[in-house]
Amino acid sequence: MATRFWPGIALLALLQSGCVAYTQSQPALEGRLVDSSGKPIPAATITLKSYRPGASTVTDSKGFFAFAGEHEWSFFLPVGPIDKINLSRLLISAQGQQYDVLLSYGLSGPYGSGPSEVGVLCTLPETQLPTDNEGTTPDICQRVPYKEIQASRTAE
Repeated sequence: MATRFWPGIALLALLQSGCVAYTQSQPALEGRLVDSSGKPIPAATITLKSYRPGASTVTDSKGFFAFAGEHEWSFFLPVGPIDKINLSRLLISAQGQQYDVLLSYGLSGPYGSGPSEVGVLCTLPETQLPTDNEGTTPDICQRVPYKEIQASRTAE
């Protein structure tokens, strides 16, 4: 009878030890894609690449796009520094051009995972910009408050 309780006790001890965490693997993202004159760009393909393989969507008729935040359970052994790299990139394919934008980058521990909500306003230039030495296209997306993008989506 006592042997039936050992797996439960072991699981309870593991959960109490801090070796299991529910972390964010992808931030919630709201954004808008416009051209250099401020007009929305519909039907552009937007891919968000984070910890997991990328998720894709298409901009609506007003240039808006969105990705839901994703979370996952992770197990770690608390031996030495526990850091992971949080990297979020936005890949934009519009008007025959390709853009690669670095949204966020940083180290965090098992309980911290970078920004939970990200708002961006991306403005495509009239001509294709050269990429930098890391392969990203600089300065086409600016971070804006997440709630500001949500409000402008509902206002239009």
